[in-house]
Amino acid sequence: MNGRPPLDILVVEDDRDMRDFIREILVEQGYRVVTAGNGQEALDRLAETALPIVVSDLKMPVMGGEELLAEINTLDTVKPFVILITAFGDIDQAVRLINRGAYDYIIKPFKMEQLLIAVGKAADELAMRRKIRQLERITSERFQLHNLVGKSPAIRKLFHFIERIADSPGTVLLEGETGTGKEVIARAIHQESQRKSRPFVPVNCAAIPEGLLESELFGHRKGAFTDARADKTGLLVEAADGTILLDEIGELPLAVQAKILRALQEKQIRPVGSNQSISISARIIAATNRTLKDEVEAGRFREDLFYRLNVFKIEVPPLRERREDIPLLINRFLTRHEREGLKAEVTREAMRFFLDYPWPGNIRELENVIERCVFLAEEGRITLDDLPREMLDTGRPDTFSFGPVRPLAEVENEYIRYVLDRCDGNKQKAATLLGINRKTIHRKLGSS
Repeated sequence: MNGRPPLDILVVEDDRDMRDFIREILVEQGYRVVTAGNGQEALDRLAETALPIVVSDLKMPVMGGEELLAEINTLDTVKPFVILITAFGDIDQAVRLINRGAYDYIIKPFKMEQLLIAVGKAADELAMRRKIRQLERITSERFQLHNLVGKSPAIRKLFHFIERIADSPGTVLLEGETGTGKEVIARAIHQESQRKSRPFVPVNCAAIPEGLLESELFGHRKGAFTDARADKTGLLVEAADGTILLDEIGELPLAVQAKILRALQEKQIRPVGSNQSISISARIIAATNRTLKDEVEAGRFREDLFYRLNVFKIEVPPLRERREDIPLLINRFLTRHEREGLKAEVTREAMRFFLDYPWPGNIRELENVIERCVFLAEEGRITLDDLPREMLDTGRPDTFSFGPVRPLAEVENEYIRYVLDRCDGNKQKAATLLGINRKTIHRKLGSS
């Protein structure tokens, strides 16, 4: 059974000979089989035991496959995958039932290989869903620090570092590519500290016009300039005993950098138009997508400010260097959409693509892609068809690389996946190119 754990299958068929024949074939493949003679008997079996896959004839006395599917859709328990067996003339009806929640259908007369492929696909999908649920449990139990999620060595090391520095008053410098989650890390530091009940104030230095930046950070007094009709408290004061995040600090003009340096050195600021200083006590976290040391050498950033900010430096890894975190992040985003009433799951082919894609936009790009896919997914299943064409073209390599010497079976499976990916998941087309049959593809990938 391709290395899968044993699965229970409910076979619903009014013809006893056919029912017994299907049961024998499935048992030979390692499945555990329960049988029923009609839809009502099937519901009785489901009431007794949770059976993850149902193979049902469409036309039966007492209760047929269509009524059975409707009843299954009303169950409060986890709903099984329903595979319908239909006559050629009932294909349109079977397609309608797919839209109502059936997983797949096969057409009479059929070869047993067709049934085994359909059941195998359902078993693989079930295994993927179980892995996702397991990852969700792992995420909530072990691989999460506040809203920071990951199990990669780099992120687990980051968890430990955050726990060590959280209560220190020293400044933190976060350097990393755009979209890597620098603000999430800053919030995690704040939440892990004794300052967590105090304000967390994020400031995007690049989004504030240069003429207003000094006023926003330090405040101003009434009449300090034309539009200063009242006193304004600066964000460094509003942060009080909490934390202020100066995001994109590399965008600060040199004049404002000098005032930030003074604030760090003296723990005081002077509002625009005032001759009196105000004490500040907020912890400062700075973030940038630039390398500040290079900016210093280029004369665009003050060296003395760089050393003041660089007390605790965190180099935030890009997503391509922490690929084992991708399923955890996807589960986080899917759970968020599920709370909003949009439930979706990622197919194996799509998940494999997500794991291989370079993610130039990092976590922010991944989050946006998942949002797109959730809205486009048919029947709540995210497939490669839901992804932008330019993303698919970027993520699919034109050549296959063998890399270091590895076991033959490992390279063989990887090459089959490569060809399958190039064929947009079409197993028949891939099998033709490889000179094997679809069953061989299914067996080799299912056992890997």
